[in-house]
Amino acid sequence: MVVILHTKPLLSSIILGTKIEGFIILVLITFWTALVAIVSDTRHGLATDSSGSIANGNLYYFSWAGLGTGVALLTSFLRSKFGFDLGGELRSRAERLQQWVWAGMLGLVQMGSSARLFDNHCGQQTGLGEAEIGTITFCRRCQLGIVIGIFTAIFSVAIVGFKLGVSRNGKLPWLFTAEIVLSGMIAGGQAGSVGFLTGQEGPAAPLNNLYYSTWGALAVGLVLVGSCVENWSTAKSSLRDGEEGVSLT
Repeated sequence: MVVILHTKPLLSSIILGTKIEGFIILVLITFWTALVAIVSDTRHGLATDSSGSIANGNLYYFSWAGLGTGVALLTSFLRSKFGFDLGGELRSRAERLQQWVWAGMLGLVQMGSSARLFDNHCGQQTGLGEAEIGTITFCRRCQLGIVIGIFTAIFSVAIVGFKLGVSRNGKLPWLFTAEIVLSGMIAGGQAGSVGFLTGQEGPAAPLNNLYYSTWGALAVGLVLVGSCVENWSTAKSSLRDGEEGVSLT
């Protein structure tokens, strides 16, 4: 309906750029979020089978694509209606802020996916057949995914909070050190756990949310470490050459 309104200038003013459009976008995001959660749940057997592997690629990937489209619509609405550019704000507010946000979201997906697989295959009342109950190794690796996801999310939220709490002109001398340490811990933890989670008998051995979030978190962690090292090297060279005003955070 909204697409049709775009072709009719007189009708487009009724919804486009109004609170009604914003409400419609929020409703769509809510529905797509619920859909992603439902189709990814192994208990329902819609997009994934009992092992967690993707059984219906169209349903799985298009559900995530719909959620991504909803988020893109929301950011576009905020930019056109209120002049708030979310992507630009994340890029300009502070160094690596966007990457830390991604790390936090991937950590939450990793934690949630591990917890769901643990509940579905390792709980006392799973509703699955004996052959579908997870092994001790499988269940312990699910717990590892939960722990790694929790720490990744907590570390990321902490850094994002400090970065948003600092004004554009303000500086926290210890924040860059914290970034190096925490990004190194995230990258190291994800690198150490990726083999256990995605290897044989691991909960992320099949292609599923946990598989993608684990590799995604590792990639973002490496990007953060690389960015921190690059900034540190640039600052060191600038100080050696007698330059000032080098920002690390």
